[in-house]
Amino acid sequence: MKQNVMHLKSHESLPMYALSEELAPRIEALGLSENIHEMETLGYTVVKDVAPMEFIDRLREAVRRHALEDKGTYFNLTEKGASCDMLLGRDPVFAEAVVNPKLLAIVEYMCGRGAIISQLSGSVRVQGSKAMALHADQDWMPAPFPEHNALMTGCWALEDLDQQAGSTKVIPHSHRLRRHPSPEEVVAEAGAIPIVAPKGSIAFWSGSVWHSNYSRELPGERVMLHSTFARLAYRPLEDYSHLGDDFIERFGPEMSTLLGRELWYGSRVRGKGGVDMKNYGWMRSAARR
Repeated sequence: MKQNVMHLKSHESLPMYALSEELAPRIEALGLSENIHEMETLGYTVVKDVAPMEFIDRLREAVRRHALEDKGTYFNLTEKGASCDMLLGRDPVFAEAVVNPKLLAIVEYMCGRGAIISQLSGSVRVQGSKAMALHADQDWMPAPFPEHNALMTGCWALEDLDQQAGSTKVIPHSHRLRRHPSPEEVVAEAGAIPIVAPKGSIAFWSGSVWHSNYSRELPGERVMLHSTFARLAYRPLEDYSHLGDDFIERFGPEMSTLLGRELWYGSRVRGKGGVDMKNYGWMRSAARR
């Protein structure tokens, strides 16, 4: 599939759904061309076989363990299950997940170079767990949403997911509206379909697409890792400043970028009025990609 690849001058910005010349070969090498086409046209996609099944099982066990320890309520939707938040650094498997090459490629395509982690949480939903209301993840942004997507979500399917299992419910093409659903549209859910995702895949959706989920009808548990990423212009929900240089060294430069360590935000503080110009220059360039 022919992709819109652009070579930018220093003052130009990459249009939404175009590929930078640096990202284009990664998308092709990872076999993601159809996926980015679906993100543009449908607002969501499922990337299969993102990691070996041994890793998927290890990730599932860690999410489940931390959720049951934390006993989180996940927007009051897990009264029969549990959830957990602030997962990065609590088990090495979560860091390994967020530097997955296929995940990072889709994140850069949707949120630009230098995208940062906004939230990393897990949930365990059981039979009878109720569903969320229809919404867009860019819920706190005024409409019309910006042309450049501000936020995107990637949910790891840690078992086979379909409607009965409590999968995500999505309204294809709704991201093109660039607005919140009305109360009537929330109730109607017109055109909604389940995202069917086999174990070992990641379901991605735009921050503008309307979605919710289905209540779980099957016995057993739906264990899922929810990862949300933001364009570098937007602040994250979670603060990982407590993770030191040893953590960055262990998981590489990608982790440093995901945690926003190259950004100049916060470098101007009382008693230290200067700006780290190296970080300023990197951020200025990355924001145009």
